Amino acid sequence: MTRFFEANHKLLAVLMFATMLALGISSMAGDSGIVDEIAHIPAGYSYLRFGDYRLNPEHPPLLKELAAVPLLFMHLKFPTTISAWTTEPNGQWETGWNFIYHIGNNADRILFVARLPILLLAIVFGYVLYWWTKKRYGIETGLLVLFLYSLSPNILAHARLVTTDLGIAAFVFFAFITYFRFLEKPTWKHLWLATTFFTLVQLAKFSAVLLYPFFDLLAVIAVATWTRPQIWRQRVKIYLGGLIFIYVISFLLIWIFYVYPTWNMPHDVQTRLITSSLQYGLGAKVANILVKLSALPGMKPIVQFLLGVAMVFNRVKGGNTTYFLGQVSNQSFKWYFPLTYFIKEPVTLLFLAMLAIFSGLARYLKKTPYKIWVNFKSYAQNNFVELSFILFILFYAYVSISGNLNLGIRHLFPILPIIYLLVAKHTVNFVKKANTPTLRDSFGWILGALLVWYLFANLSIYPHYVAYFNEVIGGPGNAYKYVSDSNVDWGQDLKHLKNYVVAHPEIKKIAIDYFGGGDPKYYFCPRKYDAQSNLIANSSGYDCSKSVFLEWHAENGHPPANYIAVSETFLTNDLYWAPMRKDGGYAWLRAMTPIAKIGYSIYVYKIK
Repeated sequence: MTRFFEANHKLLAVLMFATMLALGISSMAGDSGIVDEIAHIPAGYSYLRFGDYRLNPEHPPLLKELAAVPLLFMHLKFPTTISAWTTEPNGQWETGWNFIYHIGNNADRILFVARLPILLLAIVFGYVLYWWTKKRYGIETGLLVLFLYSLSPNILAHARLVTTDLGIAAFVFFAFITYFRFLEKPTWKHLWLATTFFTLVQLAKFSAVLLYPFFDLLAVIAVATWTRPQIWRQRVKIYLGGLIFIYVISFLLIWIFYVYPTWNMPHDVQTRLITSSLQYGLGAKVANILVKLSALPGMKPIVQFLLGVAMVFNRVKGGNTTYFLGQVSNQSFKWYFPLTYFIKEPVTLLFLAMLAIFSGLARYLKKTPYKIWVNFKSYAQNNFVELSFILFILFYAYVSISGNLNLGIRHLFPILPIIYLLVAKHTVNFVKKANTPTLRDSFGWILGALLVWYLFANLSIYPHYVAYFNEVIGGPGNAYKYVSDSNVDWGQDLKHLKNYVVAHPEIKKIAIDYFGGGDPKYYFCPRKYDAQSNLIANSSGYDCSKSVFLEWHAENGHPPANYIAVSETFLTNDLYWAPMRKDGGYAWLRAMTPIAKIGYSIYVYKIK
């Protein structure tokens, strides 16, 4: 098998890349818009086309602009005359609905084209992950990590959507491997590479600020464990100087990067955005400082970046409405991320991860278990990269668990590919270090069976990757008992619902309470035109009077229709909102059994 992999590793890698690309393109074509895409796509497009950053300032521009690049060649209309663009501070949602659905653009084409760059970034990330792992740990490990990455239902779910989750995972990894290279061989070339990717990861998602203290920690560990006494001071100067260089130059590069998307942004628009986004407590004090800074020449770009950072801290402090194990709260659940990881990752991956943990601990403890510092120093000297990754997984997991945002497994993306890498490394080592050829062959066959199971996990959920859950809870059909939101339902199945209704002509009228980034009127109702045959380009420009579609919400009670379709997020979150409204909400509906689950995220009921 080793000779086979050495002779055919390029072909096998190409096959996996092609499979990932094919699965991604074919599955995303059927998905409707998700919530975040309504804000991200028009925001990125407006940055590039107008040089104006008034939309979606709570996220950095890099990935949104990347997704918007192909849209520049489509001659699209943009709603620059509506109040959401002209007068409202950050009217991202209304602008997004109008841009994608109401103004006359082809919504499905916009969504498909904007998703392609993110999918291509996922392929590039897979290549770098494979190339770097193969170079450092061998061909078998490289192929195994590529297999785990390219066929991961969770990676594929978000590699096909215009969000920041896949991008932050990619650029965190790029930042790590370039920084490792600088620590190992501190040259100007490696320092500039580390600085470049540290800049890019900050431009991908604001949670990347966590790399500041963590890179400091890695430098300290490198000095404490690698450095010989006679060059200790020299290495301290090099690493400290390197960190200062990375932080200062990346800050300047971020400043420069923000120049173009803020070039035509009026000062009064930025001021209005700052004061409306940071209104309370410490945020209000920060807002006053930012307003004063924005009035200074050349400060507009960096003020926009600092505003985004401040908005994220406010967002984390405020929390979100979360459904977990039958409860709904606007505060976080401590076991949310551990359980979500355990039920959302394939069983094969969980098994191999446990094998890696126990086999790694067993080898570590064999070495004079009472000499903790000696063991740690020896391990750090020989396995610095692995130690760094383990510490980052623990650090990031702690921050996620102790934080106040429970928004799905996508918030663990920075550590998922790193886990795949460590699992692949230890799995290959475990098989190779078997005592006898017979035992090694047995381990190889078991591993092969587990990988077939992993492949089956992918194919069994295709094309509904967002809603993947493993066999531990009985698959996605039981997801509603555990979690909701982007783990299951992000609005991706509206087009699938439309296809279901078309395929069932007995449905004459269906009430729809939809959560997501699609617009049911766009898919179910014909457009309206004025007397001059001009499209009525706003949210009222649909004629739903003779449509099968009837817009509905929980507080409306029982609909005048024999069928109702409700997004899972609304069904679960109704447990929180109905008591606040002092009505029964969807209690009557939750007592019924759905006749269909569209992509596992939209429940269809026949009302007797």
